Amino acid sequence: MQGFEPLPRARLSIEADEGTEWVVSRARRNWFVIPFLAFWLTLWTGGGFAAIGALISGEIGDRLFIGLWLVGWAAGWIFAASWLAWQFGGRTQIGMRGGALEYRWRMLLLSRTRRYDGHEVRRLRAGRASWPWNAGGFMQPNYPPFFPMTPGSVQFDYGGRTINAMPGLDEAEGNMIAEWLAKRLPAGASGTGWQN
Repeated sequence: MQGFEPLPRARLSIEADEGTEWVVSRARRNWFVIPFLAFWLTLWTGGGFAAIGALISGEIGDRLFIGLWLVGWAAGWIFAASWLAWQFGGRTQIGMRGGALEYRWRMLLLSRTRRYDGHEVRRLRAGRASWPWNAGGFMQPNYPPFFPMTPGSVQFDYGGRTINAMPGLDEAEGNMIAEWLAKRLPAGASGTGWQN
């Protein structure tokens, strides 16, 4: 007789901070992406400094082209550096405080807190896995929450918008968070449908 598959543990914890309980998730490190990004960022940084040096010394005839290239270089550098920093120190947390649903993300030198009126939260639910063919797998991306179009494992409707929170988790973990939050929302806040 064969045994059962091992039961995966959720990558969540409940932590108390500032007198409030929070569901906390730390960014998952992808040991394929981290060395690749570190190597790429090193080469990219060297190339950028070489272009800046050539621009300052006047060795390059087309300063407009190099100036525009450096704008793209800076955008690429910020993208890669922020993704790498997120892999090492990023964390998201969500909880209820003073009738508000608060969602925070933090990483080295950057953080953001968003507060939503708990009475206006509708259709609290788990989000779908962003990579359904590899949900929770090795290659599932772990985007920082400030990247555009970042899917969330927890979703809710707030007015005419769908809010995505807690990226990088599986749908099952999103269900756990949604159930935990639903018990703490003000009465009637997790109803369904649009209301005037």
